Amino acid sequence: MKKTVSTLIVILLLLFSGCSSLSTWVRSNFEGVPVWVYEPQVSRDQTAFVGSGTADSQTRARVLAYESVLRQISDSIGEDVVGTYIAELSTRDSIEAYRLRITQEFVKQEENSTTVYFLAIADKEVLERARTDAEVQLLESQREMNRLSQEAAQAFRENRDLEAAGKYLQIAIIAKALPVDRGRQRYDDAIERVRKILLALRLTVSEGDPTIPTTVVTLRRGSRSLSPRVEQAAVMAFSMARDGMGNSYQDTQRFVTDSSGQFTFTSNNPTLVGRGTIGFEVDFSPSLEQLEKLDGVLFNEFSQIVADTRIEYPYARISILGGQSLLVAMSEYSLQGTRLGSTSAGRALAGDLSKDGLRVVLTQGPQPEDDEDILDVLKNTFGDYRAVVYGNVGISHIKETGASFAVTVTGESLFADIAGGRIIGRTGSVNANAVATTLQDATQEAFARYGNISASLLMRYLFK
Repeated sequence: MKKTVSTLIVILLLLFSGCSSLSTWVRSNFEGVPVWVYEPQVSRDQTAFVGSGTADSQTRARVLAYESVLRQISDSIGEDVVGTYIAELSTRDSIEAYRLRITQEFVKQEENSTTVYFLAIADKEVLERARTDAEVQLLESQREMNRLSQEAAQAFRENRDLEAAGKYLQIAIIAKALPVDRGRQRYDDAIERVRKILLALRLTVSEGDPTIPTTVVTLRRGSRSLSPRVEQAAVMAFSMARDGMGNSYQDTQRFVTDSSGQFTFTSNNPTLVGRGTIGFEVDFSPSLEQLEKLDGVLFNEFSQIVADTRIEYPYARISILGGQSLLVAMSEYSLQGTRLGSTSAGRALAGDLSKDGLRVVLTQGPQPEDDEDILDVLKNTFGDYRAVVYGNVGISHIKETGASFAVTVTGESLFADIAGGRIIGRTGSVNANAVATTLQDATQEAFARYGNISASLLMRYLFK
């Protein structure tokens, strides 16, 4: 009996030695999976990859199995190809570039999970060429990262911190594309350098003149007064201004620090609101846009670090009128040239100017025999006022379009010194349009828009 059992064991060993080892056969049978999971059989000119994925659902397990195959290919050729080929492999069960196809699939169902196995066969010669190309690319990437590292170190020594941070971020982008074992450490080091540079940045402002407003902004590496000043760094200035219709919006200006790490801020926007704050913030946006595609979590972190560099400078623009009232005297005319009794343009103009602290008195414009006599008439009639905004605006076009009316008005507004009898500033010719269901509403809206536009154009003359 013992001899019979021994003979049977020998026969079994001989049977299985031709296709796989006994241990592989026993293991596969014990785990309930095909032998190819542990010992795939392929020809000499082929390479096998066995991918597996376990998840709660079969769909998710299949995705993980595809990724497993691609990670093995990445390790084989030295290049991360998961993102490049996951769509092709998961939809076609093949990758044309590697002459790869999935030849076997096995699904193992367990009580709380599903495991999917794939046997993928690829052309060995194609993979060898890919490995060679990847090594060449790796060397080029390493050389490029070394060059960027030297340039970043040089920029940092010369106090061009934002330039250095941008170059370290480029290193991180290159390293991220390499296989984990080739680029992870380089990536981590580069990201940490960017983080340290951004965390060290500090903005300060001088006392300046808040009535203009103007101030000197300084960017340093650190909070101490003797900390190095950062050169050639972009800084954004944020302030509230008014558009042509008198609505508030956030205006931005971009400045670059000079060789002393400073720049002088003076707004070039005449519609800057009368009282508010100017916000200053380091501008790292071009690099952050690259980082957003690379790593969303890091993008949020670094965006917050940059936002934390923001400082504010309070200002209160002073009108050239001081506390004196401004007279607004506008005349409105019909399409036929008849003077109207309405004051829509004047009300809108006065309303926008009063938003910025100006004291405004509204009246209808005078009717002199000659336009050149207007200032004389104003002086004789309103001699108690120092300055006036006056002008004529009339309807130039009316068009009925179905159930609505379109009205265009044209005119010019002027800002003048009543006492001195001189014009300080003017809007030039201004056109305004409006559409409404009634002619009256369209006319009133067109005149009002003219007033809004005129106010925005005259702001440059009313404030220092």
